[in-house]
Amino acid sequence: MPPPTTMVGVAGAAMGLSPGASQMFFEESGFVMGSYCKNEGTSTDLWKYNDFSERSIILKEILFQNYILLVYGSEDHSKMDMLMKSFSNPVYSLTLGNSDSLAKVVAVKEENSTINSDSVANCLVEGDVIEEVLSNASNGIDFSIYSTSDPIAMDLPIRFSYSDEYGMRSVSQRKQFSLITTEMKLNVKKTGVSYKGCFIPLFNY
Repeated sequence: MPPPTTMVGVAGAAMGLSPGASQMFFEESGFVMGSYCKNEGTSTDLWKYNDFSERSIILKEILFQNYILLVYGSEDHSKMDMLMKSFSNPVYSLTLGNSDSLAKVVAVKEENSTINSDSVANCLVEGDVIEEVLSNASNGIDFSIYSTSDPIAMDLPIRFSYSDEYGMRSVSQRKQFSLITTEMKLNVKKTGVSYKGCFIPLFNY
């Protein structure tokens, strides 16, 4: 699932901006974002390397036939126009993660309305979803949650401090998100965007 920093990076690459300038682009205009991701299969690649003290093993997960929806929103129309034009004709090759994880832009669409939904799947949701659902249940709201797997709550980096535009970076801010991999029905509604039957919850950057 593309985290916020990847969403900033891939948009910056499309616009031809440095990592530092990409982050500044989104910081200046109060953006909202959202990501949705499905894949058709997974595999594991076994790597071995020698660090000259002992041999080590890395199991690298590989995802096949990924389908990813990225949502960017802002009241700054000039920046939104720039994003749409850049994704339609990227300056740099787009990657999601490693440099060999090339991304192909299939469609760029404009959507001017949001919806609220209590059903989420294959997405990032801001905060700890399980904690929020249990808190609502203790306050008398129906405990109407179902899922075939538990969401994973984690603190993800959302901003970096850069030594220079292309230099070393360190995490300067984190935010908690829940990774939803299967359909969940919550006892609270989330605000997001619907595209081709997929609901993408939004979060503030």
